[in-house]
This record gives sequence, C-alpha cells and structure tokens, in this order.
Amino acid sequence: MQIKKIALAALAVASFTPAFAEIIGAGVAMGQAELVFVAYNDKASFVKDLGITTDAFLAQMNATGTFSTSVLGSEYSRFLGQNGSSTEWAIIAANPIEFGFNPGEINYYGTKNVAQATFGVNNQLFNDGVQNLAQFFSNTDDFAENAGIGASAGINNIEYTGLAGTIEHAVGYSNLGNAYNNGNAVGVASEMVYLTSSSANGSHLVVGGAMGNQTLRANFDGVNITAVQAVPEPSTYAMLLAGLCAVGFVARRRQA
Repeated sequence: MQIKKIALAALAVASFTPAFAEIIGAGVAMGQAELVFVAYNDKASFVKDLGITTDAFLAQMNATGTFSTSVLGSEYSRFLGQNGSSTEWAIIAANPIEFGFNPGEINYYGTKNVAQATFGVNNQLFNDGVQNLAQFFSNTDDFAENAGIGASAGINNIEYTGLAGTIEHAVGYSNLGNAYNNGNAVGVASEMVYLTSSSANGSHLVVGGAMGNQTLRANFDGVNITAVQAVPEPSTYAMLLAGLCAVGFVARRRQA
C-alpha cells in the first residue's frame, strides 16, 4: 500500500479530527505527517492513527489549547486482552521528507520520556530510527488491511494490535530503534518535542525544541489521549528558543 500525499483541510475548532485511510508520514511536506498513538508492553502493541497532521494539531492547540480522543474499541480491547504488563505509551509523527542529514529532511514530532534528554540521540541513529518507524507505520496499514479492518473495510483511522514476537509489534520501532526513549507509563504526562538531524556528521546530536514552539503536555490515562497547552516554566524557555532557532535555520537552508 502506497503512502499518499495529502492536502491539509481546514481545521474545525472542535474535538473533530479529519479521517485518513492510511497513516501518513514519509515523503509528505513538513507538517503534513500524521500523529500516531502507540501503546506497548511485553505481550502486544496497539497503534492508533489519530487522524490529524502535526500542522493541524498545532493549529487546534493554538485555537483551543486542548486535544482529546479515546482509544476505546475492538482493537484496544484485543490489546488489553493480551494481559501485558508495564504498558507505556507515546504519540509520534515520523516525517522523513528526504534521505539526507540536512535539518528539515528527517523529522520527528512527539513525546519523550521524562528522563530522556531532548537532544540525546545522534544524527545517524535518529535518521535510521525515523525512517524505520515511518516504514513500520506503512506496514501497519497493510497489517490492518490483511486482517480485514483496513481501508477496504471502510475504516478511516487505522487501529491495530500487534503481538510480541512478530513483525507487527511496535517495540523497537516506536522508540527509534531503542535510540530515543519517547514512552511513559500510563498516567505520566509527557512533553511534546520536534527533532531533526543537525548535519552530515552522523555522530553529532540532533537539533530541535518544543513542538510548534509551544509548551505542550500530552497524557494517557488508559482510555483517553489528551494534550494541553501549558504555561512555560522558566527552564522551558531555553528549549523554546532552541526550537525557534532550529526552525529559522531550516527555513534559511531551504531558501538557499
């Protein structure tokens, strides 16, 4: 199944989010990748396409300061039925536009573990991890289709449970090949960040900052996925400034 390019629809200021028949990520313009919720444990993983691009999500957060959606449904029940332990969750958009190391070519939007250093991954591991994750999301479209719960069955926003020990399990992909810890325990809030590779030197660390240069906190209580726009703490302003600098650098590179 091919990943399709999409045009951003006008965002209604409500809990409504657009519906996409596939998880959108690789090859689309910056900001047009789709946010995906992933929950995983020792027995299974659950992937839910949130049906909203990163640009649309940020527009909604600017307009309303909140985002909320539920995971309840038959696939999430199947995930819970595997009786896994120590479940963690993450919200991710994998947006590799090109295959280079220049800022803005390989992009990650999403959560990070509370103990994870924001820029604590080098360019090589980051690029490999984001591209593999985008491919995993594309494969998940196929897994759902093959199971009869994909686009041909009339399902717009993909939800799929993959079992541990199979290629359908998200562990090893969702955390960028174990290079970047973006998951937290259920009930633990997470910052949302934007990351991109910094240079052609694979050993250099990535750059980025707060997602959309906003202080966003996401959480998952076991049923509902939420995000709120928080008032920045003093320690957060440095990351906001770093994000502005990174976005400005990417824009200048693209104009050059």
